[in-house]
This record gives sequence, structure tokens and C-alpha cells, in this order.
Amino acid sequence: MTDGGLPPQPHSANLTLIETALDAVLATEPACLSVAELLDRACRLQRVSARIDAARAATLAAADSASEAPGVLRELGFRTASQVVAAETGAPAREIHSTARTGQWLDQFPVFAQAAAEGVLTLRHLRELKSLDKPDRRVALVASQHELVAAARDHDFVEFTNRVTVWLINHTTSDEVTEQVNETSCTWNTNTDGSIDGRFHLDPLSAVAVGTALGDEMQRLFRQQSEGDSKADSPNRRRGQALVGLVVGGAEAPGSATTTPLVNLVIGQKILENLLERFVDSDTPLVAIDRDDPDYRCERIDGTPIHPDEFADGKLEVDVRSTTTLWQFVATAVSEFERIVLDEKSRVIDMSVKARGFPPWMKRALLIEARARCRIRGCDALYHWLQVDHVEPHSKGGPTSLANGQILCDPDNKWKRDLVA
Repeated sequence: MTDGGLPPQPHSANLTLIETALDAVLATEPACLSVAELLDRACRLQRVSARIDAARAATLAAADSASEAPGVLRELGFRTASQVVAAETGAPAREIHSTARTGQWLDQFPVFAQAAAEGVLTLRHLRELKSLDKPDRRVALVASQHELVAAARDHDFVEFTNRVTVWLINHTTSDEVTEQVNETSCTWNTNTDGSIDGRFHLDPLSAVAVGTALGDEMQRLFRQQSEGDSKADSPNRRRGQALVGLVVGGAEAPGSATTTPLVNLVIGQKILENLLERFVDSDTPLVAIDRDDPDYRCERIDGTPIHPDEFADGKLEVDVRSTTTLWQFVATAVSEFERIVLDEKSRVIDMSVKARGFPPWMKRALLIEARARCRIRGCDALYHWLQVDHVEPHSKGGPTSLANGQILCDPDNKWKRDLVA
């Protein structure tokens, strides 16, 4: 190494061209561009950034795995190529090491590697895919590369992760689900000053129940703080306050700040039929869920897929195998059933009322239809920000009906009202 860092290398001409092109881009002040040009520039820079990340991952992986690497790194005073890059650039060493490991993993998945090089898969996509790779799923993952790349190419990141979850569920055994449920735990340590530090692990349905209650209470606290003169707390602090409020409120009085069902499940007709068949005969094979077929949906109201066995874990092994027993369990677990019919495009069959506001059942139907996503493309607003909006404003005669309802987040709903006004 030299005083100024690593010495220049003869191969760097191509990188110099990239740097020169980037200098030209930065030399054009954003204020000189139209909004359309700025948006085009932002999208193209995002794709270029993804391709550069892919090149970084492959380069770091090759540097670490090269046969001469140990000797060269030792002479430079480092153990890994990631350490060299971190020292030279000031970038976080852990992030660089993670990128290097992703590059090493990509060597085993050429389709993923090519998609990353084309900018289709970002590092976030790759880390989601990497989490699927277990010894018993390796062959299936290799065979599913084109399918998962298409999910990233054709959908936004939230929908991509949901389709990754569908793939995982369809390649997860009932024993694995039971094991995950059995791992539900909560531990904490009481400090000298009486405060508590803790951690917990919840199965997916317990997690959504707790998350729904916490989210509702956090939103109530946020609104309360927004209406006052004090500065709003951080999300983590509000989450802690919400947890305490729910626990104490639940212990002191019936009910709590949560006014909506803690768990809302969307289960397609074929999945439910299969669940009933497996309840009677445990040897009946589990059918695969399908993100695009309403009859084979199995997910939470926000569109997050769940394994069917999460719905009735442990109930398939009871001695009394009758649908009555299952329905009693269902009534206990999720409080109530609602029958909502979707067409082949997952559009809820319309039902209307004359009320000004959308009733809870109608909101749930629209949330199911929208998979709890704001209608504005590219918006990833939190579930608890979502509202039901009249497509044709009620003030202009728009009916309160499913056909005239849509899901918008609070900011986009206010934005739309401002436009109409």
C-alpha cells in the first residue's frame, strides 16, 4: 500500500470510464432538469446502482476466494478483502462482508447472478433469496431461479417478498411449522434499577396478533401526541409505551385500545377444503397455495402469505376428527367467519350501503382485495395508516359501496382530497 491508499492498477480504465460518466451526471444540476427528466434519472441510477452492487459482490467474493489471496492480504496487513475495502473507503465492514458473502453464494445460482448483473435483483432481493437456501431446499431453489427472478422483475419489492414467502411455504413441511410454533418464547432480565431487558420469539399468527394490537395502540398514541404541543416520540419508544398500555389495560379492565380483530385470515375455498380433508385424514397431501388464484389464497389480511398449518397447528392431531371440532376451534381462534366472494381478478363482488362511512366489514373486504396495500403504486405505507376512500367523492354523489371503495394511506388520501378540492 502507499500513503495515498492502494496503488493504481492497469485494469482500472473501465472503472475510470464509469467514474467519468458519473461525474458528468453529477455535473448536471438537478434544478436544471424537468420533473420527468429527474424521475427518469432517478430510476436509471437505481438500476445502475443495483448492477454496481452485483459487480461489487462478485469482485469481493473473487478476491476472498483467489488462491493467492491469503499471501497478498497478509502482505497488506489484512485478513480479508472486505477489511481492505472498509479501511480504504470508510464503508461499514459488516456491510461489505455481507456483500462478499452474497457474492460467494451467487456462484451457486447462475440465474440469480445474471439477473443481479442486469439490475433486476438488488442486494435486498438477493438477501431475501439467500434466506431461502437450506440444505433440504437447495435443489428446489436452484430449479426455481427463473420463477423467483420473474417475481422480482414483474412486481414491487413488497409483492416480491410475499411471493418469496409463498415459495417458502410451499416448500415447508408441517413438522417445520410445528417446530416454529413450539419455539414461541419470551425471556427477560431484571436490571439492578428495576428496568427490564428482554427478547421474544413468536410464531407468525401470534406475531400478527401482537403486531396488530401494538400497531393500533401506537397509532392512537401518535395521534394523541400530534394533537398536543409536545414533540412526538420515536417509533421504538411508542412501541414500548403501547406494549405497557395494552398489558396493563388488559389486566385492569375488559377490552383494550384495540378495536379490530387481532387476527384476520384470508383462506381460499380450495385451501379450506383441503384443510378440512386433512383434519379428517392426516395422510391427505397439502395443496400448494397460489398467489394468483383466489381459491388457493392463504394469507393475512395485509397479503402476507401464511402456511395453512399455521391456521390450525396441533388441531390436525386431535382424536375426535370432526368438522364440528374444527369449526369450534376456528370460532375460538379467529372470532368469526366472513364469506367474501372474489372473481377471477380478485375483485370483491359488489355490495352497497347508504351510510356515509364505510362499515368495518366493508373495509375488511377492501383490505382483502387490495392485500392491505395503498392503491398508489410505489407506496409502502404501514397497515395502520390505511383508510377506505370513495373513488367518486361522497360529496359528489359517490355511493358507499365496494365498487366505489379503494384503499389509500392517510397521506395519499389527504393528497387526493386536496386535488379534488
